[in-house]
Amino acid sequence: MTFLFNPLFLTAILVTFLINGQQKKAIANPKANFNNSIIEDLTKIEKNDSKIEILEKALEVANSLKDVQAQQELLIKIAQKYAELGKQKKAIKILNQSLETIKSLEDLDQKTELMLAVSQAYENLGKRKIAKKILEETIILVNGLEDELIKAQRLTEIALRQPKKLADTLLTESQKLIAKASEPVPLFPFQPTSLDGNISFYGNIDSALNSTNEWGINLALEQTWQYDEFAFRGLFTNNFDSARVMDRDQTKIDLTGEYRHHFDETWKFFTYNTFLRDQENNINYDLNLIAGPGINIFRKSPNHRLDMGLGLGVRYEDSLGKPDDTNFPTINYLISYRDLFFERLNYRQLFIYSLPVEDTVDSRILAISELSWPLFENWSLTGRLQYIYLGVPPDNKPTSEINFSTGLTYDF
Repeated sequence: MTFLFNPLFLTAILVTFLINGQQKKAIANPKANFNNSIIEDLTKIEKNDSKIEILEKALEVANSLKDVQAQQELLIKIAQKYAELGKQKKAIKILNQSLETIKSLEDLDQKTELMLAVSQAYENLGKRKIAKKILEETIILVNGLEDELIKAQRLTEIALRQPKKLADTLLTESQKLIAKASEPVPLFPFQPTSLDGNISFYGNIDSALNSTNEWGINLALEQTWQYDEFAFRGLFTNNFDSARVMDRDQTKIDLTGEYRHHFDETWKFFTYNTFLRDQENNINYDLNLIAGPGINIFRKSPNHRLDMGLGLGVRYEDSLGKPDDTNFPTINYLISYRDLFFERLNYRQLFIYSLPVEDTVDSRILAISELSWPLFENWSLTGRLQYIYLGVPPDNKPTSEINFSTGLTYDF
């Protein structure tokens, strides 16, 4: 009797009884199990239909994108999601269309990046032959990339999906490219640049007994080739004063063009040409043509250098109260300094001294200092100080003049 009332023994009997009871119910009612299975399958189908509906909407969004890279990246992800839901045909159709678009791109950097992504997507779907073919095409395209760091990155990504022997070759090539890109860029010959520049705006308005206003636009353009440099500056200003009886609107047009051909790191040939029309200072026309040898005193970077030049030129001037005057030859001394402070703060200095050989009294000095402070994106605040000395000035004008202007500059 003691054995029958042992607690552990009674618990074991109870558990066995319950299990047997459940098994009998299952055998007696197999339809209940079948119904539960159907309900579970229907729930899965409903969930898949809901996900496919979301993917269809995402596909519409992707096709409406104008940014090609963003569009193709999204389409590749959508194709992979379709594959996860068992819609492989749909996934392959999206990838095929995406591949056609990618192959038509002209930007090699963008094109190779997307081809690697679509190749990986095909591989994930089990289409290894297609993935391998795309990868081989990508290797050929990567060899045409100019940026050595991007080229090294692409080769490394390809190496991760190759057999060991080929992977080692690609990784070795990547290491060489990275080492080469890490070497300091030689200052000469120059690294060619596209045409770039900036445009500045300034102005002021004053209204009291009389109204005065002045506004101006300053355009600067620059381009560099391996051995040549070109620079242009054009200044247009308009000055209005209601107190003036005549010529209430006065304009100023100041154009400067400079071309430099470099023989080596030190020596160059340059031409410096200017055109000036300044109604306020009674200058109808002032034209200078200068050419001669130049020397680079130091150059730490394209934006940090000091140049000097000595040239012969001819000058033509037509000013009020002064007869038309042609001076030839003139001896011209030029020195220009360009520096970049704190990454973006830009300072420039130009000094020109012009001396006519036959009329030394009619000498000239032009000194310009310019400093730019970055504000936001491509906009900066520019301050410009200009000093002019004229040995023989136009009628009723002083020999020296100082101008200071500030304005907004946009770099493009």
